[in-house]
Amino acid sequence: MMNDDIVILPCETRAREFDAKLLLACHLAESGLPTIVGAKKVIDKMATSLPRGLYIGKSMTVRSATVLRMLRRLGFTVTAWDEEGLVWATPELYRLTKLDAHALREPSCIFAWGEANAAAIRDHPSFTNAPLHLTGNPRTDLLRPALRGLFNQQTDELRARYGKFVLINTNFSRINHYYPGESHLLNLLEAQKHKQGQPSDPKLGMAIHKKTIFEHFLKMVAAVGEAFPEITVVIRPHPSENHATWIEATRHCSNVRVLYEGNVVPWLMAAAVTVHNSCTTAVESFLLDRTALAYCPVTAEAYDHPLPNNLSIQCQNLSTLLDWIKQALVDSTALDAQHIQQRKDLARHHLASYDGTTSCERLVSVIHQLKKQSVQSRPPLLTRAVGLSTAYWRKAIKKRIEAQLPGHRNNTNYLRHMFPLTSSADVEYQIQRMGSQLGRFQKLRIKELTENVFMIQ
Repeated sequence: MMNDDIVILPCETRAREFDAKLLLACHLAESGLPTIVGAKKVIDKMATSLPRGLYIGKSMTVRSATVLRMLRRLGFTVTAWDEEGLVWATPELYRLTKLDAHALREPSCIFAWGEANAAAIRDHPSFTNAPLHLTGNPRTDLLRPALRGLFNQQTDELRARYGKFVLINTNFSRINHYYPGESHLLNLLEAQKHKQGQPSDPKLGMAIHKKTIFEHFLKMVAAVGEAFPEITVVIRPHPSENHATWIEATRHCSNVRVLYEGNVVPWLMAAAVTVHNSCTTAVESFLLDRTALAYCPVTAEAYDHPLPNNLSIQCQNLSTLLDWIKQALVDSTALDAQHIQQRKDLARHHLASYDGTTSCERLVSVIHQLKKQSVQSRPPLLTRAVGLSTAYWRKAIKKRIEAQLPGHRNNTNYLRHMFPLTSSADVEYQIQRMGSQLGRFQKLRIKELTENVFMIQ
């Protein structure tokens, strides 16, 4: 089925991406472009039955290349942005770990978080000169004052449950993955033990640094719990992390909770202060006018993420961190008012939608221009046949096998963990809430296409 007007927005992690993409879907639908939004794995399996519209991929990694190529061969207009393109250590390491040469050749255009992200993509040796649009990401739209009211009720509930609390966000999925076999950096370190000579792989250097930070965090979370026994300390692991590791590290601290519930925004708004290292949540805290502390007991310019750390108060040792937490528990709004203009300038360089036109408005404008400029045509028969064979192989054999494999990233239990069951009533309720904040979206209709996939029109 061909439909030039359809836009398709796949989401990998519900808590991280879905609300923002649902907001974009509402903007697109209201502008006359029906939009499909939902769980990425389900949408990709539906490739042979979806309208051949404009697909916005969520990454350009080696894993993405196969899907993007398959969709292009099936006749979709393939575009992409990188959900993890905002926060990275260096452009070189970003290109090495997040951009695949084959995946970069597939999109007809790319949407960038800001100039820093665009420059890193532009300088990749396999970049094809596809148009790069500085649109930002709809996730930042949710943090603007116009939409922060969406999170007020949840924020109040969290404060009622935990009182004044410290939030510690961790991002060690490549060292402490939900499935040990997917802890790629830790596995790289284990493999290196059996090799001779000095390693030259920059990924190995990153693995050593990340593991060192992880070990410091294991000690730090317990120390924070012990230092403030009257205060609740909430550890919020990365969605792909193993929670048991953090539970074990703090089992003697009755005031520590290890929780991963819902969107991170109300947690950031409710917390007295947020602690992290090189984490995107520090950028979100800054955009929410909240204080973040970057715990940096060891540093490495080649591997630390400068954007979130430079938007935070940096603490080089545990004593300094505990002092800042103590101050934050008294009055977090009074912390670190210095250097605010430099931080705003830094944010603008990385975030095209930091202020002014929102990311959703930018994306709607660009997508309408793409529709005007391009004429969609069916790919040659042989190209479609190759795309169909890939789609049927993935749907009928590969994904079915992987869904049953314990410890696999496509295992059914893990996918449920990443994107819990969402009903059309849930979607309707969220659209109504966003609409009430913005005074729009009253005429939109929602149709559930299949489990966790919805049409907004």
